[in-house]
Amino acid sequence: MAEASQPGFIERLGGNIVAGIQWAGGVARLLGMAVSVGLRRPFGTYDIFYQVVALGIKSLPLASLMSVFIGLVLTWQFGEALMDFGAKNAIGYAAALALVRELVPGILALTVGAKMATGITAELGSMKVSEQIDAIASLGADPIKKLVWPRLVAATITLPLLAVLGNLLALGGGAMIADLVFDVPMAYFYETYVDELWPMDYLSGLIKSTVFGALIGLIGSYQGFTTKFGTEAVGVSTTNTVVATSVSILVADFILTTIFLPV
Repeated sequence: MAEASQPGFIERLGGNIVAGIQWAGGVARLLGMAVSVGLRRPFGTYDIFYQVVALGIKSLPLASLMSVFIGLVLTWQFGEALMDFGAKNAIGYAAALALVRELVPGILALTVGAKMATGITAELGSMKVSEQIDAIASLGADPIKKLVWPRLVAATITLPLLAVLGNLLALGGGAMIADLVFDVPMAYFYETYVDELWPMDYLSGLIKSTVFGALIGLIGSYQGFTTKFGTEAVGVSTTNTVVATSVSILVADFILTTIFLPV
């Protein structure tokens, strides 16, 4: 029985690997097509700004809430750990790098970014099922230029801006916990927080957010464009978008961390 089941397992594993490679190739191909047509005039400025509002401005409440609680929770955790060593005054030093370089960009990408990506997939998937994408192409317009390029650019722009706001709100949440729970004055927390950070720390967080935003716009668009026909197709594509986006962000985060950590 074991010998009979082994080929089936290997076959499934090989099929999953091939499917993953094909998916990555499709995403890369869509990126190349979007950049090649997007850099030609007209640039679709109105569509880009419309998507910035739809993806970024409408995500402000969730991004703000997540950022404040990231700062609250992380500072509290670090404070409890430092209390055991009698070093609670170093809470600002401990929280700074973790928030700016890793947690704010990463968690915002996994939460707010997943919201963006699923919204893109649901919208484009519904257009695919209702044959609106084919209608755009039949009218002589390029669907990649009209639909993918604005969402890709908007996601790439908005996520770093949300991360900048998130860093400020996380700092405020951390300062509040430091003052109210650990009797570390907000001004001292702010001074130690800022002293620990170098320009490269801010830059690495922004670069991570930019890469995450590009992945979000690209994967959301690809999943929407490859939605199959049927009543459940949009739901399946949206679910797959969450998984693909989360895994891609974590892999990209690991790669970027190995690049920036020694700096």
